[in-house]
Amino acid sequence: MSIPFFSIDLDLKDIFSLTKNIIFPFNKQKSELKIQKILERRFPNKSVVILPSARLGFYLSLKKYFKENDEIIFSSMSFPLYVKIANQLKLKVRLVDVNEKNLNIDLKKLKESITPLTKGIVATHLFGYPCEINEIKDIAKKNNIVLIEDCAQSFGTYSNEIETGNFGDVGIFSCSLIKIPTTLGGGILITSNKELVKFIYSWKKENLSKSIKKEFLLILKNIISVANSFPFLYSILSSKVLFFLNRFNPRVYRKIIYSGMGLKKGVFDPRERSDLSKYQLEFGISQLNKLDKMQEKRTQNSIYLKNKLAGLKNVSFLDYDEQIKWNYQYFIIKINNNYSEFNKKIFKRGVHAMEENVWNCLDYNYSIINDGDNFNRTIENNQKILRIQNSSYLTKKNLDKIISTIIESAND
Repeated sequence: MSIPFFSIDLDLKDIFSLTKNIIFPFNKQKSELKIQKILERRFPNKSVVILPSARLGFYLSLKKYFKENDEIIFSSMSFPLYVKIANQLKLKVRLVDVNEKNLNIDLKKLKESITPLTKGIVATHLFGYPCEINEIKDIAKKNNIVLIEDCAQSFGTYSNEIETGNFGDVGIFSCSLIKIPTTLGGGILITSNKELVKFIYSWKKENLSKSIKKEFLLILKNIISVANSFPFLYSILSSKVLFFLNRFNPRVYRKIIYSGMGLKKGVFDPRERSDLSKYQLEFGISQLNKLDKMQEKRTQNSIYLKNKLAGLKNVSFLDYDEQIKWNYQYFIIKINNNYSEFNKKIFKRGVHAMEENVWNCLDYNYSIINDGDNFNRTIENNQKILRIQNSSYLTKKNLDKIISTIIESAND
């Protein structure tokens, strides 16, 4: 049996809800109000906007807050599509290298990068672990800089007992297929800026329209993804196909795995997705209602995996503070030598990881105003990272398979 490269945290109740609301897509407004209330209780001092994608929220936030040639800072290890969107809107992008501990933005280097021309900072909580957001907020406030939190991976992560997303002028969460919680494609934006909220709702009303073809293809994609979340079904439906592609056509394999990153298209199309359907909203409601339970199990999984894999010569971990409450959305390992060969070994043995060497924003030929700076930590670490899926319904047998596979591959 193979362990899939990603899975959706779900149970039979979710599958029943998904089926029912695809067949009977009525009274969507009631579902919208229900999920809105859940999120507003979680973020009581913010306005909450449900979106077709996090990237749309990011695009509209940049359009509202900035004008052409404004300078905006990103971590050099962050979502490349966001840098692409900034380029598309003709902003001037400055990258800042990461720290060695957890690969979030280096606070010292960030301070050194602030100039009178800096108008914005995008603070990414990479892999769900919080960056030094309290200090970044102070820097932004002191210099009158707009702070956007990229919380795509950090729903349920806290810094000083405050949930990520609450520190910035805008917090943007992804609810895509491989995120927790998921609405099977979608995003959440939180802000205190009422004008931004009005701007987004106005834009949505004028620009988002339903497409039967898009809806059908999305439903098909979501059903396949739900089925492939279970190791047993994944082994039957997709494992052998992906194994074949990974071995004989790795280019196509990589294109499939990273299709959701939106990096191949010429420009980002903010109208790429329709507004969420009822089944997506109801799926998100179910996810939110069991979020704490899922997070507790993922935390236990991660601790178990890390303890069992401690001491391997070729495998190391990011330096996460165990006192910090975060979502453990992914189990990240660093492969110190022979990265590609190691990944092939675990893939062949049935643990299908994601190569996380996609985060170096220098790799995409985007326009960067400081491309001559030193980004040694990003360049060195980006080529070492693998993501092992961490789902709340992984059994001990599944976890032990992951452990034995990694140990065997590391010791070959």
